[in-house]
Amino acid sequence: MPLPDLIEVVPLSPEALARLKAAPAQIAIPGSKSITNRAIVLAALGDGAVTLQGALWSEDTEAMTECMRTLGINVEVAADPLNAANRRITVHGCGGVVPPGGTEEAPTELFVANAGTAARFLTAMVCLGSGVYRLSGVPRMHERPQAELVRALRALGYRVDTPNERLPALVHGGGPRPGPVLVSVSDSSQFASALLLSSARGGWVVSTPEGSNPDELPYVEMTRRLVETFPHGGGDFQVEPDASSASYFHAANALFPDHLPVRVLACQPPKREGGTGWQIDAEFPRLAPTAAAEGDNGGGDGDGGAAADPAKRAKLAPRVMTAIAIAPLASQPHAFASLGVLRKQECERVAALRDELRKCKASVEEEVATDTLSIAPTAAASLGDATVATYHDHRMAMCFATLALKVRGIKIEGPRCVRKTVPSFFQILAASPPSGLGVEVWECNAATGERLRRLEAPEDLFAA
Repeated sequence: MPLPDLIEVVPLSPEALARLKAAPAQIAIPGSKSITNRAIVLAALGDGAVTLQGALWSEDTEAMTECMRTLGINVEVAADPLNAANRRITVHGCGGVVPPGGTEEAPTELFVANAGTAARFLTAMVCLGSGVYRLSGVPRMHERPQAELVRALRALGYRVDTPNERLPALVHGGGPRPGPVLVSVSDSSQFASALLLSSARGGWVVSTPEGSNPDELPYVEMTRRLVETFPHGGGDFQVEPDASSASYFHAANALFPDHLPVRVLACQPPKREGGTGWQIDAEFPRLAPTAAAEGDNGGGDGDGGAAADPAKRAKLAPRVMTAIAIAPLASQPHAFASLGVLRKQECERVAALRDELRKCKASVEEEVATDTLSIAPTAAASLGDATVATYHDHRMAMCFATLALKVRGIKIEGPRCVRKTVPSFFQILAASPPSGLGVEVWECNAATGERLRRLEAPEDLFAA
């Protein structure tokens, strides 16, 4: 059976925590969605066949793969023997010659679902082709920003038809059109990344304005470095495990600093500790709000409310959502500022976090003018007993499931939305140690909230 419409995640018991302290869970994180979808584009534009090892297989990467196949690019997908949530994806490059699209009356249809990476990266890529391509997605994708990318492509001389500067859009392929282009990342880093991924074939010289949003620039740098190191002529490319997805499991350690119940496997450490530095989310363990240790009378949060400091806030982004979700259990107040970009993503995330944390009885104040959420500490025993809406947003589901590791009575509506990036998330939570945390996950009656059965079979916990 598929993951039910309503589930309850039960907090870790003292006995379970004692066992995990003695023998922490060894969590294998699936591949990075951000790297996987970037790598698929680079491989598609390359000169040979590239096999992506450890590539994430989720709604977003499936959408990208299907769009490539629709374009006529040969993509082979095979099981990954090391992680069931990953795949080995072999992409046969088109040598920079994007297969032709259709006509204005019958364009080549590319459906991107709610994958912002696919929507932005493909819009730029098909400009290099000929003919007409129509990009569309789910209703929420049609509300998400696209205007700055459209403006930049038009500045390069391409024709992009859209009545409101969003999807759906008709893109008229124009082939390579060399030239400089300046693109803002105020709404999303993906605009700059989209141009960078296709820049070598298009002859585009891409830059961002001085003073650009610091929260968005790390992902632009990831793209630049990926372009530099990618095997464009063919070969193998290893996709890093996803530091964003790892944040939920690092957060478990922040919630239980006396036990440290999780060891995250294979993820790159921060650059200052010898990692690649591609994923800014690797900084999360150092910057996350931390619950007070047993016997601590306050001040145990070593970060000192860092999220209110814009420089430190940039290092925490974009997994600031995870930090916000666990902040009610921190040892001191936290203020999370400059959250405006979150309002334009899979849902209006600032409002969603505010409303659902308040449902859980957390003390949350919003300052709209500065896009700030201020959260005061609350005892775990005073929180919970809430049915949390996810707004079809994978991050909302995973954030509140993480909070539920320490807070009683949290039920999650529509948990299958985790399929967007981590379909195996609830499998990992519920799996017996050492491969999981051994968390109880229950199916609940959607009308009454009553527990119906504990979900233990892997197929019942997978977001298909």
